Amino acid sequence: MTLSNSLEQATRSVAVPDRMNGLTIKKATPFHATRLVNFLKRFDEIAFCDWQNEDLLKGLLSHDNTFCYLAENHSGAIIGAVAGGAMGTRGTINHLAVSPDYRHSRIGTSLTTSILNDFRQHGIRRVFLFIDQDNASAVRFWNRQGFSQTRGEITCEVDL
Repeated sequence: MTLSNSLEQATRSVAVPDRMNGLTIKKATPFHATRLVNFLKRFDEIAFCDWQNEDLLKGLLSHDNTFCYLAENHSGAIIGAVAGGAMGTRGTINHLAVSPDYRHSRIGTSLTTSILNDFRQHGIRRVFLFIDQDNASAVRFWNRQGFSQTRGEITCEVDL
């Protein structure tokens, strides 16, 4: 299922605090690549491919068109992350994950707000993402973030 969100019509633009209930939200850098890969590979519900490794992520995180934020707990462990990219005036959110112990505490919303604000500041006008059609909780989450299902489109892909 493909969802999209027109940033012009987004219902809210909330400033995200650097610290929230003892947690830190920050922009990821190539320095975080190893920890991010290890974190994202723990989640069966996100499509993190075997070829998405530390070297690839280090390279992507050094590009201006890559957007990635992470949430760390008070001991510095990653407990949430969102990653995406941009081409022209369109952006994509490729991954969002929050550790089970921290779900339902608005971390996913804070990470999403961070990446959407960054997209806006870089002139992105529309953002899309893909969700497994059987992941009802993800559909509800993204609908609450202002995304709606794209009608009349078929998603095609090929691994290179």
